Amino acid sequence: MPRARQFSPGIIDYDGMSARYQSGRALSGEAAKTWCTVVTPFVQGSRCPRILDLGAGTGRFSAVFARSLETKVIGIEPSTGMLAAATREERPKNLAYLAGAAERIPLADASCDLEWLSHVWHHIRDRQACASDLRRVLRRGGHVLLRGSFGDRLDGFPTLFRFWPAARAICQQLPTIRETVRVFEANGFTLAEHRRVQQETSASLGEFAKRTQLRADTALTLISDSEFCQGQAAIETAAAVERMRAAVVEVIELLVFRNDSTSSAA
Repeated sequence: MPRARQFSPGIIDYDGMSARYQSGRALSGEAAKTWCTVVTPFVQGSRCPRILDLGAGTGRFSAVFARSLETKVIGIEPSTGMLAAATREERPKNLAYLAGAAERIPLADASCDLEWLSHVWHHIRDRQACASDLRRVLRRGGHVLLRGSFGDRLDGFPTLFRFWPAARAICQQLPTIRETVRVFEANGFTLAEHRRVQQETSASLGEFAKRTQLRADTALTLISDSEFCQGQAAIETAAAVERMRAAVVEVIELLVFRNDSTSSAA
């Protein structure tokens, strides 16, 4: 039986995944509202605030923030396939996309008020270099909001792991919260808050099954084909006999770092 591959930064072919990513990882309306509510306090009171969405992918958060918040949004994405998918979508004038790597962000010093990273931290090869450049680009007093999964906190995905238990072993390989905090603190940031945010990922099990069918998730990509197919068959069977629609709710970790440094990182 084919085995799951080991996770490492760069192992996922996001160019190849780009065609199905938009549907497979789309934000539900409720999830979009939840995260806009989270982000709003960090940009209120700033004159013409600017958000960097690092690792923007197909722009699922960039577009939501640009349309819902009175702010300029810059989406940075290294994958040409993901970037092409993002730029094909109609977008507001306050949203722009650029090609670029997390370790060498193509923006000027102190040019952003808020930096947003969603499920991207574990994909970055040189996290020290990334944190250093995040500090360079962020104004003093600005914040980094790091949304994602961490290897030491995986109780927020009961539905995913119920049907694909092998996916947990993949996620356990991701950076831990402690490791992540250590990297940011070494680069001049202060951990301001660690929050666990509950989001409605899908309105029903059937809707969730349609998303997972696209296999646009790191853990589902790396488990064996047989394990994936077995789990997909099980969730579709469970969805077919679901008498009362129940939302699939996940709990996402959010680390908030503040830039209190008086000078840019070297």
